[in-house]
Amino acid sequence: MKLFIVALFLVCLTSCSDEQQQRDRKIRDVLSWSATAEMVLDARTEMRVSNSFAILTIERCAKEIGSLSKELPTFPENLAALAGRLNMVTGSAHRELINGRTDGLSQYVRDLRSLESELRAKSGAAD
Repeated sequence: MKLFIVALFLVCLTSCSDEQQQRDRKIRDVLSWSATAEMVLDARTEMRVSNSFAILTIERCAKEIGSLSKELPTFPENLAALAGRLNMVTGSAHRELINGRTDGLSQYVRDLRSLESELRAKSGAAD
């Protein structure tokens, strides 16, 4: 009986560890896609990349962040909502690019940086 309890305990510990690792990986992925969006928007602001490249890249970033945000926990840190806000910012920047407007892109870069910092702080993710 003791052996069964010890085995069950080890299985539970392993399962919890795996869930934490998956959560951390998803957070790192969200932060990576957000950083990509940030770099491309910054480059587009300075006209170092074409508008079509920026549109396609930001579209992909928004898609990936949106997908990952649905897989993040809503309790207790509400990480899903933070990732959702990152998705909204990238989506708004995407619309600006489609409409040929680059004058407000630097604000989106600042918003992304702020939300990334908040996500790191709430999730405990390393920089």
